[in-house]
Amino acid sequence: MLILTSPVNIRYFSDVELETYERFAALLICGSRRVFVVPKLEEGRVPGPAYVYSDGEDPAEALRRAAQECGGGEVEVDGRTTLRAWEVVRRALGGISTYKIADEYIDGLRAVKRSDEVERIAKAAQAIREAIAEAYAELSPGVPERKAAADIYLRLVERGLRPGPILVQFGENTALPHQGPTGRRLREGDVVVIDVTAAYEGYYADITRTFAFRGEPPGFREIYTAVSEAQAAAIAAARPGVQAGDVDRAARSALMSRGLERYFIHRTGHGLGLEFHEAPNIAPGERYVLRSGNVFTVEPGVYIQGRFGVRIEDDVALDGDGARVL
Repeated sequence: MLILTSPVNIRYFSDVELETYERFAALLICGSRRVFVVPKLEEGRVPGPAYVYSDGEDPAEALRRAAQECGGGEVEVDGRTTLRAWEVVRRALGGISTYKIADEYIDGLRAVKRSDEVERIAKAAQAIREAIAEAYAELSPGVPERKAAADIYLRLVERGLRPGPILVQFGENTALPHQGPTGRRLREGDVVVIDVTAAYEGYYADITRTFAFRGEPPGFREIYTAVSEAQAAAIAAARPGVQAGDVDRAARSALMSRGLERYFIHRTGHGLGLEFHEAPNIAPGERYVLRSGNVFTVEPGVYIQGRFGVRIEDDVALDGDGARVL
């Protein structure tokens, strides 16, 4: 019996987008059967059999009845289960003493995309590329990072996408990979990094572009070229049958040849899908064997604190011929 409690995993196994906030919800999978446990007000949103509870009632009772329908067997639990939801599971199953975290099984399934999933990610990527290009073309001196990020957010919504994190960074802020938009205003000669995540029909793409705005600081062109070469090396190394760590090594080796490896301070990439960070993990020493259907980012970067950073990020899907840039 597999007990799923996180909205993202419930959606993956049922195609039902269910967000109940603090209320408990679960999908139980036992053999070929799928049984929902949901609040009464969500009953009409789920297909097939559902055990419901009203506000003021203990959801553990509904879950207990659902588990009885599933019968016995090994219990596997969604690793994204919150402590609040775990208390419901524990009460429902009588303080279970043996269970298994199902992350390896679930993540393994989600890491290999169907063709329709890849297509949604590709559509998200295309829309993000367009939004970044339009936003950069309209940048002018004095605009704050927050204003530029807000403009991109609106462009994505207008295209029917659900925006995730949007990073717009100017000048010295580009050396901080996860620095959110601030009031820092754009100046001529600044490096500009724009990193955008957004979902089309639930599936995320993640793209980063780096620009020099009306001039460039010393060393920018050389570092940009080095990062571009590192990304190309990683994409060329990405194919079914190789370990994820080998893709990371290809990017890192390209930067090492230019003496820049110490400025590359994060992994080369991460998987994409219903979440913008999921398996596979394209990181040093990662032994996951890549396979056809994997979709992930390739995003090497060089960050020189106090000066500027460069990151170039594209999304690739693996098939029998290697990596296809989406």
